[in-house]
This record gives sequence, C-alpha cells and structure tokens, in this order.
Amino acid sequence: MGFDKKICKELGVKVQEALNEAFKDSGFDVALAGGKFEELEFTMRVKFTLTDGETKAHRDYREFAGYEGSFPPDMLDATFEYGNSGEITVIGWLPNRPKMDILFRNSQGIERVAPSQSIIQAYERKFGRYIKPSDRGKGILVETAPPSVIPAVLKG
Repeated sequence: MGFDKKICKELGVKVQEALNEAFKDSGFDVALAGGKFEELEFTMRVKFTLTDGETKAHRDYREFAGYEGSFPPDMLDATFEYGNSGEITVIGWLPNRPKMDILFRNSQGIERVAPSQSIIQAYERKFGRYIKPSDRGKGILVETAPPSVIPAVLKG
C-alpha cells in the first residue's frame, strides 16, 4: 500500500480538522495548500492565516481600488451572484496575474479566481454601474437601472 490521490486527500482533511481544533482559540485559520506524493512519501503544505488579520490580496485590492481604470472600492467584501459559481464574496486582487486577477470565495467556502471584467459586470448588475473618479466631475449621466425601471418623461 502506498500513497495515492484519494488517501492523500482523506489524510489532508483529517489533518486540517485536527489543526483547526487545536488552534481554534488562538486566532489562526488553517487551510490545506497543496502538496505532493510518491509511493512511500507524502509532503503536505499547510497555510496558517490570522483570522482577524488582512491577507495580502485583500490589502492590495484596498490600496489599488479607486484609481483610474481600476476596481470599484465597494466591491471588496461585497456578496453577489456570479455565473455558475452562485453567490460569491470578493476577497482580494492578485496583481501578478494578468488575466484571472480577482480572488473570491464561493458559497461553499472555496477560494477561486476570475477575470476582473466579468466580476465587475456581475457586481454592476446587482449594485449599478461604477462611476470612475474621472467621470464624477464631468456631469456624465450614468444609467444605474435597467431601462424598464427608469421612468420616461416625454415633452411635447
């Protein structure tokens, strides 16, 4: 008997449960971070994060949001529907990833990445269009609701 993917996954779940139980009052959150296995050896990576702290992705989003051409600042920690993932919560920005740069957590608690443009479109469907800082002083009319909701005023 050696290590295979199924055994490693079961072992990882047990280790994660045991570590979360051991550190439940210490302010740490424990998550599996991958690993590798061979026939006789299994190397597991574990990630410890502060439960009351701020992750690097969260801090990067907060610092970058609001600049021209960036993301809506209120989108961080916002919960909304996104495609087949269901309800998601945006938890950060990954600046070293050119395409899949938004980090989110789905309703099952699994962290995923997605392109920023599609996440922004889903966010705007629920909360209305984001007005960039450069557009605020120009008096640009921005439609924030579907046309069927906006009342029409006819003059004539």
